[in-house]
Amino acid sequence: MKESLPVQQNYLDAVIKTAQYLASLTTHQDVWSEVGKVLVNFFGADLVAFGERRGDGEIIGHHWAFSDQVSSQRILGSEAKEAIAEVLESGFLTSQLVFTPDPLSVAFLPITQENQVTAVILVGHRMSQPLPKELLNVYLAVAGLVGTTATRLTSETEVRQHRQHLEKLVKERTAELEAFTYSVSHDLRAPLRAMEGFSQALLEDYADRLDPVGQDYARRIAAAARYMDILIQDLLAWSRLSRIEIELRPVVLEGVVQEALSLLTPEIQEKSAQVAVERPLPRLVGHHGTLVQVVGNLLSNGIKFVAPGVKPQVRVWAETPSTPLLEGGKGEVVRLWVEDNGIGIAPEHHELIFRMFERLHGVETYPGTGVGLAIVRKGVERLGGRVGVESEPGRGSRFWVELPRSKT
Repeated sequence: MKESLPVQQNYLDAVIKTAQYLASLTTHQDVWSEVGKVLVNFFGADLVAFGERRGDGEIIGHHWAFSDQVSSQRILGSEAKEAIAEVLESGFLTSQLVFTPDPLSVAFLPITQENQVTAVILVGHRMSQPLPKELLNVYLAVAGLVGTTATRLTSETEVRQHRQHLEKLVKERTAELEAFTYSVSHDLRAPLRAMEGFSQALLEDYADRLDPVGQDYARRIAAAARYMDILIQDLLAWSRLSRIEIELRPVVLEGVVQEALSLLTPEIQEKSAQVAVERPLPRLVGHHGTLVQVVGNLLSNGIKFVAPGVKPQVRVWAETPSTPLLEGGKGEVVRLWVEDNGIGIAPEHHELIFRMFERLHGVETYPGTGVGLAIVRKGVERLGGRVGVESEPGRGSRFWVELPRSKT
């Protein structure tokens, strides 16, 4: 019969190892199944089990573990069940002497989660006298570790379930937003196109029947319809950037700039703008389509916001700062610059211009919806980068976009 027990230092080492091991477990089933093995192997226990009260009130034992010195039989008689019930009710440990046929000194220890006893751990040694106080204190510490681990896993499960619930809600809201976007794109724009079309028909086919005031009204209706249609398209572009999945990969910046310039060809020709691109342009990490939209909006701004009678001049170049500037980023970055000879922006408005619907000038002076730079910021943020501007009134503007540099 095993009457001798490990020395106190061995207990302390075993508790430390148990704490480290429990911290690595990821499910409640792991806790129940592994703790018994730990107590048998690390502490020399001969029997370990867990007792709980089911929903119908019945006391059950589960996840039994035995040493090689005792037979693997479940020992949960009426007296053991009463002991488990007592510990669940009182929160205090108790002990029993069980014969299998050799005597087992069994301790019943409370497992507490958030100040409530939720289970009982049974630990038995092959001995005829009660377990020593120091050993009971060690097992109480282990029971505390089990309770803490179970609480952590419960919290993690709740967080995971909450996250899954939120992801489900996001998918549902995204589907609703997509349906709304489709409605806006088709149902709302159709009447606007009709308004513009009929206004143009009035001006072309019935101009001789309209006095100057009537013709002015028709032109205003057509212009308002065009403006509203452009605004809706800008809002759809901003919304699309918020919900699309973006896969970051190496992007050829040269190709991005060329595509943006190609899309702006009519605007460049209309304004007789000069756009100079300083090559070569480095590769960066981003999303081609999003970058085309970002660069296109910056170029369009540079062409649009110039003083009357001034031909727009825009310069595009890139640099790779020696010190990484992205917050929390690693490796080199690329800073793309778009410089213009426009009217400039006062320092107090440098942040304001990137907000939705923020305009520093009336639509009569400079056309636009106040959404273009908001799209730029949203796109750059979705790519994990930053955007800003350096400008003074009357001295043009230098917009910059900063993204990680591609290593390939």
